[in-house]
Amino acid sequence: MSEKKNYTDIFVNTLYTMANREIPAEVAAEARKCLLDGMGTMIGGTRQMAERVNRYLDLQPAVPDGPSVICMGRRASLQNAALLNAMSLHVFDMDDGHRFSTVHLAATVVPAVLSICEYYDLGMDDLIRGIVTGYETGIRMGNCVQPAHRARGYHSTGTVGTLGAAMAVAATLRFSREEFKAALSAAATSAAGLNEMMENVSTLKPYNPGRACHDGITAALIGKAGFTGPYDALSGTFSFFRAMAETVKPEVLDLANDDRWNIMGCYHKPYASCRHTHAAIDGALGIRRKYHPDPDGIEKVVVRMYGQGVKGHDYTEIPTPAAGKMSTPFCVGLAFRYGSAGMAAFSEESVRDETVTRICRATEVQPDDAMTALVPKKRPANVTVTMKDGTSFSEQVDYALGEPENPMSVDDFMEKFYDLCAYGGKGRSEAGQVAEKILHCTGSVRELIALLR
Repeated sequence: MSEKKNYTDIFVNTLYTMANREIPAEVAAEARKCLLDGMGTMIGGTRQMAERVNRYLDLQPAVPDGPSVICMGRRASLQNAALLNAMSLHVFDMDDGHRFSTVHLAATVVPAVLSICEYYDLGMDDLIRGIVTGYETGIRMGNCVQPAHRARGYHSTGTVGTLGAAMAVAATLRFSREEFKAALSAAATSAAGLNEMMENVSTLKPYNPGRACHDGITAALIGKAGFTGPYDALSGTFSFFRAMAETVKPEVLDLANDDRWNIMGCYHKPYASCRHTHAAIDGALGIRRKYHPDPDGIEKVVVRMYGQGVKGHDYTEIPTPAAGKMSTPFCVGLAFRYGSAGMAAFSEESVRDETVTRICRATEVQPDDAMTALVPKKRPANVTVTMKDGTSFSEQVDYALGEPENPMSVDDFMEKFYDLCAYGGKGRSEAGQVAEKILHCTGSVRELIALLR
């Protein structure tokens, strides 16, 4: 930062201005698509989370008049309902993201505004405004602090996501400019989340966005209650920037430098794994479709890709399905073995599958300097398979399926939604009613929630 500016005030001005603008039709439609995608992953995730969610709620007093814990038939506080819904949304690693800011916003924004809108009986337009503002917050701040933020070990979905949740609530409840700043300041001092939660046997990765929702709501309500923050929580002497990154790009927070609606740049995930594995999955699936290699005849697989996608995603010993979601070799093994890397593919059975395990251990992930230089504009991968008879096949993928440059079709979205709903116990007709409310309802958010208790 060559000149001293108060970037808290600059960012608050950006967010407050955008939250009070008329949202263009295409932006509102994208927000509803993000809501549909997020709700599908949440509904599916409730089955995975049910036992632990019930156990968590049983450990504390009941809140009979609180918002809903989706598809669980239970209620909780504003913060706990959002926390648990966020964990269900993120547990399958199928929620959306943004490759420049490297943050997953559905997991931190959607549950926060759902809880607020249900409790205060607000409408779908309020919900959409909150989603758009939350995404704007997270994407701009992620662009500001990355990649130095990740290099320090922070999980941006937890850290930046806390700010996104708080500002989403502020926009939904129509905070004043001063309340926006107080809420942002409270969120900045609350922000947390470690990448270590993704390692080996940990199942705490979904806790990062869950806690971001919990603390984002708290921060927003603290701001609404009249507490005030320092002059500059983001760029002051002992501020968010100082703590979170070695280098920052604060100019991206200024509306004068970027007046786009950044939600339009999100990607959506067809596979239930870390986004860094997706280009390699697409490469493996492409080879499978074109050449039909026998999985048992695969001798070796080499994946060349950008450096950031290699570190922490190249291991081949997979103790649990959760660990498999973060491993490119395991995901490649699934793609060749089953032709799928969807939700059902990550199971205890697939972890023990001898063919998947053998391909996983035979897969080498290599950093490629030329590909690394393309990040974040592209996050490519090249997959080369060598068979036991010596033949080889290769496939290059520049944009994984679901990126804005290679979007999922409407049918892709709907089939993903139906599949996740089915896993969560909802039939196609019931899921269709939910989708109709998400995509077209203009009434109370409680009408949507009533379908999901």
